[in-house]
Amino acid sequence: MEKLLFHKYHGNGNDFIIVDSRKTLFFNDITKDEVQVFQKLCNRNFGIGADGIILIMKPEYNNYAKMRIFNSDGSEAQMCGNGIRCLVDYLYSSELEDNNTIEIKIETNAGLKIAEYNKGKITVLMGKPIFDTNLIPTTINNKKNDLAFYEFSKENFNNLGYAVGMGNPHLIFLVNDLDKINVGLLGPFFEHHSLFPEKTNVHFCQLIKDNVIKVKVWERGAGETLACGTGACAVHVVAYKLGLCDKNTTISLPGGDLSIEWFDNNDEVKMTGLAQKVFSGEIYI
Repeated sequence: MEKLLFHKYHGNGNDFIIVDSRKTLFFNDITKDEVQVFQKLCNRNFGIGADGIILIMKPEYNNYAKMRIFNSDGSEAQMCGNGIRCLVDYLYSSELEDNNTIEIKIETNAGLKIAEYNKGKITVLMGKPIFDTNLIPTTINNKKNDLAFYEFSKENFNNLGYAVGMGNPHLIFLVNDLDKINVGLLGPFFEHHSLFPEKTNVHFCQLIKDNVIKVKVWERGAGETLACGTGACAVHVVAYKLGLCDKNTTISLPGGDLSIEWFDNNDEVKMTGLAQKVFSGEIYI
């Protein structure tokens, strides 16, 4: 058995185990055995417990670092908004804290992301929203205001759903009463819906007041979580495209609020929020 140093972080309650693979030989080559280790580490009863694992890798190009992220079921995600804020906070506090404001470039499976750390707040350019159904990906054919949409049905739930990509797929439902939504029932059903060949994240949203949207999250590969950064971006994009909000919104998630800014197809979505270290430790593998 070998000891693995880890750092536990959360962004709006969406929690992650961070492993700095630049400083260890662990997880340099991800195999089926490593995926099983990820599942065990994320287990909240028999492991550390987390929604996912973030590996910090050496960058392939002239950037600060590379991020790989794995869900609690062991599947690899392209991108995670809350996760990248946790990564940036770790990098800042461990390596860069002499600067009050700093820009950090991070390579991800969804492309290069540029983050700014400014006195505890972390703003990330999350990329342009994806409306091309082949790239989301989804087999939905109907479109309205660039948005792919489909009328979904499950038991007593009948609602239009809108598909948007943020480097990973998202399905957005706008509902009148969020408290009546059974996320545990509907989330996994829509995650695995046949219209999404790579599965999808699922978000149920209610307009609370001007530019404030309350959201409940079912994440692909992780289940019901307290927050989803890329999902918050996708929710804003859908609401803006439907004329339901201005260019700035507050996305209110069970784990806290995120500020999102976007209004043009040619612009990247800007996400601002916090991240917090919970603890560090060692675990035997």
